[in-house]
Amino acid sequence: MAPKKPTSTQNTTLQTMGMDVIKQYPGPLTVSRAVKLPGKHFPQLTGAEQNASYAGTAVEFKISIFLLCKGGDSDGIGVVSALQCWPEVSSTGGMPTSLFGLIPVVLMGMAIKIQEDRLRHQSDYRANTARCRRLVDGVFVDARWTDVQVGDLLKVCNREGIPADLLLVAASEPDPDTLRGACHVETMQLDGETNLKGKSAPAGLAAELGPTVETQLHSSIDSEAPDGSPNTYNGTLHIEGRPAVPLTVVNMLLRGSTLRNSEYVLGIVVNTGHDTKVIQGLRAPSHKQSTLLSSINQMIVWIVLLLLVLCLIAGAAELALYHELDLVDHWYMNTQKEEDGVAATFLVNTVYFFLLLSAFVSVTLYVNILLSQKLIQYFMQWSLSMYDPESDTPMRVRNSQLVDELGVISHVFSDKTGTLTQNVMQFRKASIGGIAYGRGTSEIAVARMKRLGELPAGEDVEAGATEGAAAHSPPGGSVISRHVNFDDPALVEALGGSDEQGKRCREFFLHLALCHTVVTEVVYGERSLSASSPDETALVAGAERFGYRFIERHHDTVELQGPDGEPLQYEVLDVLEFSSARRRMSIVVRNSQTRAISLLSKGADTVMLPLLASGQEELVAQTEAHMHDHSNDGLRTLVIASKELSEEEYLSWSERYRRAASDLDEVEKKSREEPNAIDDQCDAMESRMRLLGSTALEDKLQEGVPACIADLVKAGIATWMLTGDKEETAINIAYACELLDSTTTVVVVGLKTHPNVEDITRALREATAAAEESMELSANAQRGRRALVIDGGALGLLFGAAPEAPACQLEFLRFTQTCATVVACRCAPAQKAKLVRLVRRNVRGVSALAIGDGANDVAMIQTAHVGVGISGKEGMLAVNAADFAIAQFRFLREMLLVQGRHNYRRIAVTVYYVFYKNIMFTLVIFWAQFFAAFSGTKWNLEAGNQLYNVLLTMFPILWFSVFDKDVSDETSLALPQLYHLGPGNHFYFNWRATLRWIFQAIYESLAIALLCVFSLDGLSPDGESPGLYLIGACTITLAIVVPNLKLILWFFSWNIWSFVLIGFEVVLWWGVGGVVASEIKPENRGTSGEFIAQFVLGWHKLWGNVNELGTFWLLMLLVPAVVLLPQVFYSFYMRRFHPQFRDLAMECEYHGLPIDALKAWQIPAGQRQRRLVKGAPRPLYQASRFQRLCASLCGSKAKSESARSTATRA
Repeated sequence: MAPKKPTSTQNTTLQTMGMDVIKQYPGPLTVSRAVKLPGKHFPQLTGAEQNASYAGTAVEFKISIFLLCKGGDSDGIGVVSALQCWPEVSSTGGMPTSLFGLIPVVLMGMAIKIQEDRLRHQSDYRANTARCRRLVDGVFVDARWTDVQVGDLLKVCNREGIPADLLLVAASEPDPDTLRGACHVETMQLDGETNLKGKSAPAGLAAELGPTVETQLHSSIDSEAPDGSPNTYNGTLHIEGRPAVPLTVVNMLLRGSTLRNSEYVLGIVVNTGHDTKVIQGLRAPSHKQSTLLSSINQMIVWIVLLLLVLCLIAGAAELALYHELDLVDHWYMNTQKEEDGVAATFLVNTVYFFLLLSAFVSVTLYVNILLSQKLIQYFMQWSLSMYDPESDTPMRVRNSQLVDELGVISHVFSDKTGTLTQNVMQFRKASIGGIAYGRGTSEIAVARMKRLGELPAGEDVEAGATEGAAAHSPPGGSVISRHVNFDDPALVEALGGSDEQGKRCREFFLHLALCHTVVTEVVYGERSLSASSPDETALVAGAERFGYRFIERHHDTVELQGPDGEPLQYEVLDVLEFSSARRRMSIVVRNSQTRAISLLSKGADTVMLPLLASGQEELVAQTEAHMHDHSNDGLRTLVIASKELSEEEYLSWSERYRRAASDLDEVEKKSREEPNAIDDQCDAMESRMRLLGSTALEDKLQEGVPACIADLVKAGIATWMLTGDKEETAINIAYACELLDSTTTVVVVGLKTHPNVEDITRALREATAAAEESMELSANAQRGRRALVIDGGALGLLFGAAPEAPACQLEFLRFTQTCATVVACRCAPAQKAKLVRLVRRNVRGVSALAIGDGANDVAMIQTAHVGVGISGKEGMLAVNAADFAIAQFRFLREMLLVQGRHNYRRIAVTVYYVFYKNIMFTLVIFWAQFFAAFSGTKWNLEAGNQLYNVLLTMFPILWFSVFDKDVSDETSLALPQLYHLGPGNHFYFNWRATLRWIFQAIYESLAIALLCVFSLDGLSPDGESPGLYLIGACTITLAIVVPNLKLILWFFSWNIWSFVLIGFEVVLWWGVGGVVASEIKPENRGTSGEFIAQFVLGWHKLWGNVNELGTFWLLMLLVPAVVLLPQVFYSFYMRRFHPQFRDLAMECEYHGLPIDALKAWQIPAGQRQRRLVKGAPRPLYQASRFQRLCASLCGSKAKSESARSTATRA
């Protein structure tokens, strides 16, 4: 549908630099959304934002209750409650007493949801009540963001937030006679990047809305459908009488960004509210399920099957005894009539026992785990050991359901820049005209020299470099010194020379001062640089140190100050922006004085060197040698090149480039990173260039990184470093980080030495054979003695479409499982995610953690089992996509080796304990049926049944799951080997441990039932039989006391609260029994009375009689000793004759013995090794069953349409 044209004209009076400027504005523009689906229309929304789940209305409250009653524990309670309403099978007189247990579950869930939603409500309120300036009847008036509508004209002032997605119309300019259609915005909240981004108005619109133009502007905008991509936008501006103007993201001011460096801007609203890109991009985080929870789901299936077996046994036994004992005429037994049929009777009996034994499957397991995880989340975030005081950044848990997964990590995939390093670049060295400049040694080079024994004793290379830089600083070099650490007086001398080399040096630094997208900003009275990356900041600072000071960037000009203080001005004709695919950026400038046009380009050596003109072979060889030396020092290198252009050459290219840039199809292809004419024209310009030299920047390691990685390796965690750096740089950084050491056997696989898949496969197969042979020769062979270094080219072949690629992937997986370290250099962002996915899908028992700090790490972070984002110099995008956030890599040591290990052990015991106590409690009821002819008689108090999980056994295990520690945090850090008990689920949580807990539940329940029955039978004070309810009172009391006392055996860090909570649960049960027996009378009938009567059935005045029995109190002492002493003896035997490494650490800590001898212990190779899954390698991307069905249906439909089309043409 063609957009309608506005018919009215509005006059707007703007105050600009104290002058009144009258502008003709056409009123709200018509904005339509052209989509490919015919008939698809989008309603016009207001600017209101709601991220909260519930708005607080009565309807939403009911919906929230409904949703909380679905899933997990609530589903099981709901099924049982529904069956209890079936009188023929109900064990509660047709009353759904299980609903009583649903109330605490729902209340706990609501409390958690309310706490989470409260923060969203606060955020929504702040956003919706923010103020903006909206044009109404020719005057800008204050309005709320919620009042903004599509087509409005808004005025946004400096450092104010953008209230909607706006098309930039114009920006303020000190000179009112000069048109300015450009500004800068900060997009920290939008995409997490900290640099300022340039925005410009469409050329056609800026021309029509000049400050002196007074014309009625008939225009409209065709906009794309709303989406969540902040880096792309496709639209078309239609101005009457002019060609259509393509709109891109450069023309848009997106909601969530902040205006900077402009007094104000004018913008037309294109998207509002939930249509804006920032809100469209808010997706629910991908559901990641911990390894423990996956195992729990499998266990629940088996436990339900076991419950069904018990029900079938009980149902069959009841039916057999019915005929064996001839119970037809025993009306008081309430048996089924024969005419009902055997099958029907058996079915009814089975369902009845299912309800009677329904507590066999815990109804509060997930509540226990959820509460534990939430409490752990808060204590982790409050931990001072993971708090960074420099940036005032605490640790953040963004997905509390993965706190236990931190204890089973087997692989860590780490980015380098900003993750292992500080991402604070320093200009250290350069190669100009084939001559290397820069003295001193980098931090990573020092580590390399120490490893090779080349470092002279007592030499302090770092101090010498810094002091030398200060001593030989040229004039004006005192600015931004934190980004420059350069020492070489020869360069200062060369810059002042009049020879050819002096000219090259001056041209080199002039290039650095011009070829960038840096903007200046005054913050609190101080000048600062805002760049797209720390590299650009360091390069501009380096140019400033050596005489070429960047002053300011305007819309199309750059102002510099030369070595002698003379002003220099260059007109920016075109900027060919950097992208991960191009790996370079270029700028076309014109000297305002000489009118000479130049192309200035910089980028990675792999893409820049092939673009150089011929005849520079010697210079290229010299520069490559210098870059190789710089890479060995761990420095990041860039190639600097340029080209002179004639006026005719530039105009010819500019016409082709602008034609391609205005082609909507080509713009769309470029946004999808497909081959396009725009990039082709960039490639045509960036050719036959002249080499100027190269730069070398240092990015120092973060504090504590080597120690952290060394401990991760000792813990048995395979650590992979994925970086885009050159091979030499990556290897030397790996040595400096202690990923590699002098004993490591390093296998290097690169595209130069292995140019095809077959060569890579052969090399990996030979390396695997050598590793396996080494492991056979030495039983104590450690995986830390092997490492793989592979480059991006080889990975491209590994993940390629060649038929041999799967075999290559298999050999890659086999060899990497023998390695402690893998270094992937020249690695693209997509390859990082593919590596994580390859390992995750094909290695059995693996749990992968990915950690990074930038947008290029997001895919890797989301692919891994656990994603960790570092809040660094590249913004918060990685943090927003991660499950956990930290400020420094070294905090990963505390997060895994201390918090993760404790969390996993405690929650694993919690899961077993909850299963155990429910199985034990239910089996007591089952064994009692042997003494009641399987009549289904219920011994236990129904109130006790319903309170058992939610009140009577809840608090001690909750305390244990949050606070218990087997060893101190200091010991956990001093002995990283303790961590190896978690990965692979081979100690804390496995099927052997599961069977052991189930066996304990069977034994203890049998002991409770038998001892109570045989001890109490015929022992009442008056000589009568005590009755089933009295025996049931004893059994349920022991079923509450024994699990609480059993937990004492699992507490390692005892304190007063442990015993207080256990005692509280026991005393609470006595209180419940007393209240039920004395206050609730059986004659209270009616609808509600019948419901209450089921909770107190058989207990009127019973509790007093029970407490008067001496046998009862003897059982309270005897039974716990009988059932718990075997576990005490078993634990003593295992720790005395088969101790784990953890047992030794606990003994040393308990007795105050030194642990130095334990530090040398190494994890057995068999526990490090991981097996590949059956059928490896699996495809990296596999469609679901539903997707495959849809694809097959679409394929069949396409074939039929093709056949019909062919028949029609025939």
